[in-house]
Amino acid sequence: MIIVPAVLVLFGIMAYAVSVYSGHLGTPGQNFGPLGSEHVHAAFAAKINGEKWDFSQEKYQVQSQYIHVENNDGNTLHRHATGVPVAEFFSSLGMNVTDTCFTLENKTSYCSNGNSNLEFYVNGNKTNSIANYIFNEDDRILIAYGNENAMETQQDLDALRLTEIKK
Repeated sequence: MIIVPAVLVLFGIMAYAVSVYSGHLGTPGQNFGPLGSEHVHAAFAAKINGEKWDFSQEKYQVQSQYIHVENNDGNTLHRHATGVPVAEFFSSLGMNVTDTCFTLENKTSYCSNGNSNLEFYVNGNKTNSIANYIFNEDDRILIAYGNENAMETQQDLDALRLTEIKK
């Protein structure tokens, strides 16, 4: 009679341990460090045809423990583990970013096509891609799609530079 309650207690302890400690493991198939192995912040913005995408909406908040936006702030990315690339943030929202396309959760894609271009900037410097970029503390990341001229892009970069990073 004592065996049954003892087994139930043992299973309860095991279930608790798995639930507590599994949060510290990396995501299967990913090269992420353990959750909590790093905590860094970056400002970011995504502009599509001159309009800033609003990541402060509830549906975008804390969709991944590893990399996310939080507290109704759509300008600050929080990364809570080593090795987590920017693409993981978008993937957690049902979006995708590649070198040539930015795809929203509704599957609308914005791809470089000669008339409109997808461009990426990190700390004011144009880069070919941000998909695999692992941002550093206080980085500034801009995704821009459309046919903006150099002056408009510079205004976007200036605005991003002035954006508060909420930690």
